[in-house]
Formats: sequence, C-alpha cells, structure tokens
Amino acid sequence: MIVIKYLWYYSFWFIVRIGLRLYYSKVKVTGLENIPKNTPIIFGSNHENAFIDALLITTSNTRFDHYLVRAGVFNNPIAKAFFNSLNLMPVYRAQDGVNPLEANKQIFKACFEALAKKYAVMLFPEGEHNLRRHRRVLKKGISRIALGAVNFEGGAQEVSVVPVGVNYSDHLGFRSTVHIVFGKPIIVKKQEENAENYNKLTAQFAEALSQVHVSLDRKEYVGLDAIFFHDQKAHELINPERINEAARKLSGKTDDIHEIAEQKNDLEEKGMSFPFRPVTPGEKLAMLLLAPLALIGLLVNLPVLLPVYLFVKTRVKEAEFVASLKFGFSLLGFCIWWWHLSGWAYDYTSQWPVAVLSIGVSFISLVSLNGFIRKWKRFQLTRLLSSDEEVKSMYLSFVEKVDEIRNGLFPNR
Repeated sequence: MIVIKYLWYYSFWFIVRIGLRLYYSKVKVTGLENIPKNTPIIFGSNHENAFIDALLITTSNTRFDHYLVRAGVFNNPIAKAFFNSLNLMPVYRAQDGVNPLEANKQIFKACFEALAKKYAVMLFPEGEHNLRRHRRVLKKGISRIALGAVNFEGGAQEVSVVPVGVNYSDHLGFRSTVHIVFGKPIIVKKQEENAENYNKLTAQFAEALSQVHVSLDRKEYVGLDAIFFHDQKAHELINPERINEAARKLSGKTDDIHEIAEQKNDLEEKGMSFPFRPVTPGEKLAMLLLAPLALIGLLVNLPVLLPVYLFVKTRVKEAEFVASLKFGFSLLGFCIWWWHLSGWAYDYTSQWPVAVLSIGVSFISLVSLNGFIRKWKRFQLTRLLSSDEEVKSMYLSFVEKVDEIRNGLFPNR
C-alpha cells in the first residue's frame, strides 16, 4: 500500500513540477543545502498566493511532504479523498467556528506520527494569505507541532524547522518568476511544552522567516512597495535579502515613504496601475511583430482560455486564489486539449513529429499571446501619460522621487 502511495504522490509531484516550470518563466531555488537529510523536517513558509505556494515548495524538494491546509477545502467529499491521497490534512482556525486547540488534537497527532517516520510537514504559520509582501504575526501552531513532536512517545529526538520564503515577481502573472529560498534550519530538541517555550520558538522562527522573503513594514507597506516594486518586471527575479536590507535603511524616513504612497494613490485615482514601465519604441515594434502569433495563440487555445477566464472572472472573489486556480485548471485543460490537437495532427499527417510540433506551436503561441497582452496593457497606460499632461507630470514627479531614494539605497545599481 505504501508503495502505491509513493508512486501516486511522486507521479503527481512530477506532473505538477513540469506544469509549474512551464507556467513560470523561471523558478529559482536557493538554500537546498539547508534541508537536512534523513531527519524529520517542518517547513514553515510565508503565504501570499493560496495553494500554489505549497505546490512550488513541494516540487522544489524531494521530501515526502505532509501538508496542513485550512479545513474548509475538505468540505467536499471528492476533494477530501483527493487531498487525503496527497497527504493534505485539515487545520482548524477560530474562524471555522470551533475551538482550534481541541479540533486540531488529532491532526497534530498525525503530524507527530509523520515526523516520527522522518517525513516532512509543511504549514503556513502566518494563518492568513494575501498578495502583499510584508511581515505578518505568526500563529503558535508551528511551535506546538515542533515541541509536541519531540515530546511524542516514540517520536523524533529532534526536529528541524526550516523557514521557506516564496518570492513572486508577479503574483498573478503567467510566465513571471518565483524565487524560493530555504533558510537555515532551527534545531528543536526535547523541552517542556509551555507558553514560554512556545513563544520563544515562535519568535525565533518569525525572525528566520523574515530573512527569506520580502518582509516590508506592514504600516508603511504602500510607500515601500512603490519604492521597490512600482516598475517590477515580470521576468526579473526578486532578491529578498537585498530588498530587506534596503528597507531597513529607510527606517525612520517616514515622511519620504508617506509622500511616495500619496503620489502612488493619486496616480491610481487618475487611472494608472502598477507595476508599470512606459513602453519603448522597440517594445512597440515587438508588440506588432508578436500580434500574428498572439492571434494564433488565442484561436488555438481558446477552448481552454475562455472557460478559465470566465470562471476566474465570475467566481473567484479573492485575488489570492487567481494564480492557483488558473494554474490548476490550465494544467488539466491544456493537457487534454493539446493531447487532442496532437492526435488530430497525427490523424491528418500520420507523422509523429508533426503531432509533437503542434504542441510546441500551441505553447509558443500561448506565451506570445501573454507577452502581447502585457505589452498592450503597458501601451494603454503609456498613451494615458502621453494624452494627459497632468498625469504625466504627476508620474514623472513620482519616478523622480523614487529614483532619488533608490540611488541612496543602491548607489551601484
């Protein structure tokens, strides 16, 4: 039975890994040397982008992971059976209308048993998710599991708690980049389970987690985000260490940060949206050249693109779920659709190379469509700047102020 479970888990792992490497233009993983071998591990990560966070972390390491996810996703019996087959376990929160300590006793015990077998457990100790790159207050669940595991009868003598940072260049964008950082493990050995030790371990982990993802000051988030990401390129990787170090240098410069925040808000009220960079003449030419291939990408892939677009547009209320659902439905939809396309190509030509080529053309034209849409959106905003002198003046003043601050932070950029 365990062999079948391993085969199913790693088959799914392999398919999802390929899908993610196609969905994102680059997935960079650093710190793999910080993952101990042959020892129980708890992965604790920041949580900005729903379940795609977990998929990215899982497919970036080869451990047999168990996951804690919010209990609400287990309400559907079919979904429950599927999630259970992939080692997902429900974790209850106060907002679920139950006493979380009581409701989670059996789940925590299952975590202790998994760790006793030297498996890995993954959870998101922030207890919430949103697209903002800022530091959050951690829940104590990760400390309760770590200390409970080393005190569990027949359990592990020590547990490694590994902070994981997931850093998106564009949380919602297809063919954007992700930088996953595994931090140095915190070794937890047997000690008394009490409030003092829970708080101490939680604080230690919070500090370690803040070093592996962009963790801007929550109170000053709008201004700081504008300073570092108002012109973020989707294909550029984010270096959390560099950003966090620069953000610390701005501590105390609240007047400048507030001014930037106000300028950004004023621009958004005028119709601008961020991140944004004006389109260059070369990019306008590239957009024209991309247009025919983008049209092919739209027509060829419309049977998948249209239902996914309509579902996300009409049914998804939280932006944090957009990328996860787009990826999930697209992975299934394109696998089925491109399989049929290649089959029709083979039936018509009796040539396997042509069938394979049809899949390649479908994907390349889809990427071209995405590139065209990105440039078109920037082109529309660039036109707004050109046609409205007031907005143009506001934008140039905003960029000048940001550049002045950046030059002081990154003198050699």
